[in-house]
Amino acid sequence: MSAQNSSPSAEEARELLARAEGIGTTATNAAGWPAAMVFNSLAILGSMLMIGLHIVAHTGYGAPLLAVTVGIWAAINATTWPLMQRTTKTGFSRRFLTSMFGYMGLYVIALLVGVFVFPHGSLAYYIPAAAALAALGLAAAFRELRA
Repeated sequence: MSAQNSSPSAEEARELLARAEGIGTTATNAAGWPAAMVFNSLAILGSMLMIGLHIVAHTGYGAPLLAVTVGIWAAINATTWPLMQRTTKTGFSRRFLTSMFGYMGLYVIALLVGVFVFPHGSLAYYIPAAAALAALGLAAAFRELRA
């Protein structure tokens, strides 16, 4: 700012606006990470559960393996949330809810089809179901990061 008056010059105002816009962009990008982590975790967990459900249905002895695998991933996922607690509140939006409802809808459909149509397991079903859940979860994560 010039010493004669308290108002910035046009060039100084443009520079201040550019700096403020950069700070705003950085804050917005940081806020997207917790929401992206949710979808990344759902993509991995949903895929693991689809394959795990095939193991449980087909062999009958996979329930402990499924429980341990899900428990390990849930513990890893739970450790990331305290690290992002400050930005978590600003990252969840209508876009997040739309993606979450879409993912959960596909997950429920995949579970119901797997349980009722393939009660004894079918890799031909569970592998594509796992891939579809992983793809939707990762797409939602990237959508959150790009927004």
